[in-house]
Amino acid sequence: MKKNYSYSPEIRFGDIDAMGHVNNAVYLTFFEQARIHFFQVLADGKWDWNKHGILVAKNEINYVLPVFLTDKIDIRVSCTHVGNKSFTVTYEICRGTELCAKGLSVLVCFNYMEKSSIAVPEIWREKLNAIMVESPKA
Repeated sequence: MKKNYSYSPEIRFGDIDAMGHVNNAVYLTFFEQARIHFFQVLADGKWDWNKHGILVAKNEINYVLPVFLTDKIDIRVSCTHVGNKSFTVTYEICRGTELCAKGLSVLVCFNYMEKSSIAVPEIWREKLNAIMVESPKA
């Protein structure tokens, strides 16, 4: 099974700030888009998100190089940790071979019907453990 998933977002004019590069807040949207794509691929579109959903508990971003309107970027998504009720997804935004930003999200499993956190569903645990990579060094 593949260890890294890649997503290529379109950079829109509205993503650009007065300095001419992608605004720092847009990176979280890029991460979210890549994460949704990651889950769609991982789950084959078969999750019940109300029963086995997630909440974002933490986001981190390290900005390395600016991204501009005409850049073609890829976001590489990996899983680096699976706990009892949460797991960690990491991201690398790359322009070709250049690392532009990296980040992570800690995601807590949540049942929206019962409004409570839940253990990582066993099917998720199996799939996430199968593709887990070592956490990158800061």
